[in-house]
Amino acid sequence: MLIALVTHSQTRKNFYIPDLNGYRILKCDLHIHTTFSDGVVWPTERVEEAWNDGLDAIAITDHLEYTPHSNYLKVDHNAGYDIAKGIAAQKDILLIHGTEITKKMPGHFNALFIKDATKIANDDYKKAIEEANKQGAFVILNHPREAVPNGGEWWYKELDELFRENLFQGIEIFNWNDYYPRAFDWALNKNMTIFSATDIHNESALYLSQLHMARRPMTLVFARERSIDGIKEALIAGRTVGFFRNVIYGKEELVKELFLKSIQIGKIHHDISRNASVSISNTSDIPYILNPMNQDKSSASIQLGAKESAIFALPSDSTSILEYEVENVMIRSNEKLKIKLTFIKD
Repeated sequence: MLIALVTHSQTRKNFYIPDLNGYRILKCDLHIHTTFSDGVVWPTERVEEAWNDGLDAIAITDHLEYTPHSNYLKVDHNAGYDIAKGIAAQKDILLIHGTEITKKMPGHFNALFIKDATKIANDDYKKAIEEANKQGAFVILNHPREAVPNGGEWWYKELDELFRENLFQGIEIFNWNDYYPRAFDWALNKNMTIFSATDIHNESALYLSQLHMARRPMTLVFARERSIDGIKEALIAGRTVGFFRNVIYGKEELVKELFLKSIQIGKIHHDISRNASVSISNTSDIPYILNPMNQDKSSASIQLGAKESAIFALPSDSTSILEYEVENVMIRSNEKLKIKLTFIKD
């Protein structure tokens, strides 16, 4: 008897970023919707997508106040997490229990590491956020408003009150396809934890295709260990950077360490005419563009694709230390990372 076996294979799009001394760099998307709010994807498929996209962790953050599929699905604010946690364990995806508190004023907030989303549901936004904090949640301000009438301020007094009472600790600087430069500066000025997320409602593959993205926006978490507790400790400590469209955004000390850990520099070599050249390699899957700062104008930018190397000529009058501005690493909304690279003479 001939038995036909049908197998279903999956391909994971690995995303390599070197770990730093003492920290694992975890790739996280912490703002995701399913059919249990206004998403169109079943919770287990969200885990499959995360595995395919090379993530380490996700949070299902369905709306408390908005459940348009309630005629077909029983309203259960914990269902997305409960349904997905089994396959998350199988796939080794860290699944964080979350929810989105959705209010017109003062805005939308994600609560991560919660115990029971149903208890957080409340018409009073402050009571909802207070309950999330009672459950030990880490609370994030989602997609902050950048455009307000007549040039007004988006950091409302209600937000300031919540922040001063330590009821939210993080802020999204990128959501869906929108970058919020003022939010980035606010995060740095107020020492808030930085987040970049998809806020995905449709299928991951369709999202990436529609927005012409090679990879998801994600939060890179500098965790002491690869675990839920490790992620939470890192968020509380503010050890995150945002990544989207091949640009890194974050505190200077974090993004600088991440960049330098990714780069390997060879020795300086001389040809028979004593012209000097050097090799430089990018060990990570994040491409980098280095623009010279203190060299003559004829010096070219160094473009290092994912896991690529380049050999370039050194200026004839150069020392062994050259300064560069990294085009796609931001330490402020209007400031790029500046680094000094040391080249070892042979």
